[in-house]
Amino acid sequence: MAMSDYSDLEKSISGAAEPKMLPVGTEVKARIISVRSGISDKNDCTWYQPVYDVPNDPMVAEFNDFMWELNKEKLTPKQFARELYKFKQFATAFGVDYSRPFSWEDDLPGKEGWVILGIKKSEEYGDQNTVKKYVVKK
Repeated sequence: MAMSDYSDLEKSISGAAEPKMLPVGTEVKARIISVRSGISDKNDCTWYQPVYDVPNDPMVAEFNDFMWELNKEKLTPKQFARELYKFKQFATAFGVDYSRPFSWEDDLPGKEGWVILGIKKSEEYGDQNTVKKYVVKK
């Protein structure tokens, strides 16, 4: 088995910074790095969870958002109306062409757009950044 030699990086490794969160309300350019998906046990509706990073600051911890598939039969009218608006903001901010079919998992990673960050509190995972709002640049 080959040996690894990091002796020339010893000081860099010992002084490495830990990932960080950004304050609530910070506006950043985000990049979609992956999209998770699944089907809800409660309403049998597909959901998507874009995962983002901040390309200009590699130490910002990855964060995500949650979106329902736009399905009138499986969402309540209130959920559908809100998800329709949220998807419009997301698609505009990230340049998603929804005039034709696309794959969330294959076509969206790599796209960049602007978001305003919030913080989600979690006892299990600790505080994490989340998308508070998608920024539609004119």
